[in-house]
Amino acid sequence: MILSLYRFVCGVLRHRRGAVMMMFAMALPVLIFAIGMGIDYARAMKAQTKMNAVADSAALSAVSKVAMGMNDGDAEAYARKIFDAQAGALIAAGDITVGTVTITAPTDSNGRRNAAVSYSGVSNNVFAGILGLGTLAISGKSETTNAVAPNINFYMLLDVSSSMALPTTSAGLAKVAASNSKKCQFACHAENDLKGRNASGNTVDLYDVAQSYNLTLRIDDEGTAVSKLTTNATSTSSKTGAKYRIAVGTFRGRGGFQLIRKLTSSMSKVVAATQNLEPFKYDRNGCPTSACRSNEVGYNDTDTGTSDAMVQMNKVMGTPGTGINNDTPQAVMFLVTDGMRDELRSGGLPEIAIDTVPCDTIKARGIRIAVLYTEYLPESLTGDWWSETYIKPNLYKIEPALQACASPGLYTKVSTDQDISAAMAALFQNAVATARITQ
Repeated sequence: MILSLYRFVCGVLRHRRGAVMMMFAMALPVLIFAIGMGIDYARAMKAQTKMNAVADSAALSAVSKVAMGMNDGDAEAYARKIFDAQAGALIAAGDITVGTVTITAPTDSNGRRNAAVSYSGVSNNVFAGILGLGTLAISGKSETTNAVAPNINFYMLLDVSSSMALPTTSAGLAKVAASNSKKCQFACHAENDLKGRNASGNTVDLYDVAQSYNLTLRIDDEGTAVSKLTTNATSTSSKTGAKYRIAVGTFRGRGGFQLIRKLTSSMSKVVAATQNLEPFKYDRNGCPTSACRSNEVGYNDTDTGTSDAMVQMNKVMGTPGTGINNDTPQAVMFLVTDGMRDELRSGGLPEIAIDTVPCDTIKARGIRIAVLYTEYLPESLTGDWWSETYIKPNLYKIEPALQACASPGLYTKVSTDQDISAAMAALFQNAVATARITQ
């Protein structure tokens, strides 16, 4: 623009008519003022753009991982420090003068913080000031929202009954079946029941058959899944600032619930507690030990006390809170099971589907339940007349009961050749993602 004006002035000066010179002399101040105003306006818009970036930075700082651990007042003060520090360079250069700055960062009852930063000020003119227009007004506003990631206590309830000693792959199922005369696929850990030939050709129980071939069983994958979940929890916590603790309980027959790891924030302790899960070793069918007493856990083949386990875990779990603003953590119970309930044997038959009343009791306390169903396979009953006659026709009842037990969005199922760890990781992320909207 200045180069064009220079060329225009030179052209006029070369013109020999006096009237043109007079007109140009009258117009020149107006042209200079217009050009100066353009330059000043461009400077003001550039300054406003920079100040808008400062406001954005301050608003984001109020909902950052650091600030989400603060109360609202401290978060606002933190944002103001960020604003002042970044605006200081512009103010020191004399480009702008900041007038009013308003910062709010309220957090609602669901832990969602809405941060707003607004400012007003002036850009100091250079050219227009000569004519009495010393400043141009600038202003801006930035708003952003973030949610507090709540602290959560996770209670893992793991089924370690005999039926969880099932190979996780089709090849593993076939290997165990081929080892014994009844083609049984379960790696039963019993001293005096069905035997099979192991990898060395020796006659051993079917659990030892699976061990000899290094087969991974569902009970093994339970421990591996929990181990990987701790890694997931640590990673998520580092990103969100939320604190997670985990407790681990196992169950088999009624009265066989064990809390193998109390609630802890040490993920290494959780891993250590679950790395060597194995099914209980029975003396023979229906008899936990050679004494075969009626008060023993698992007597009369009552191998899976799901209701008892949930009642016992319910006693372990404290009253949950919102998990935010220094309140008690939220609570989520993970139930990992093949869904077969064999607890009382009223009339000589197992209950098959779990009783959902204990689930409702737990959920009524504000504790959510995540269910990972390791599908009970009909083909695993092949070769056993009693199971094929009384159990197999009723397997359809298992999944609906487990679905009813689970909280909304916290149910999943895995079957043969599928990854239990991936399924558990997905459940964990769903539990974390939906935690803010659950009271």
